[in-house]
Amino acid sequence: MKVTFYLYKNIDSRQLRYHLHKLEDLKQIDPEKLKKVVEARKRCKRTIILTEEERKIYQRFGKATNLYLNYVILVNEDGERT
Repeated sequence: MKVTFYLYKNIDSRQLRYHLHKLEDLKQIDPEKLKKVVEARKRCKRTIILTEEERKIYQRFGKATNLYLNYVILVNEDGERT
């Protein structure tokens, strides 16, 4: 299954897969950070072929996968700075 993601930050496909797997651990969402993600301009486009495990993650979140993926990228980016 080939999927295209629209990202606010330019990351390579390896990092994209890493963040996609981080969606499995997503429990709570910070509304302020989610607002930043929604308002951010999605400049980068990455297309990858999903593995079976990644396909299950994608199906779990449906159309919101792209939004949550950008959220996870933002949260991990903030965590690395502190």
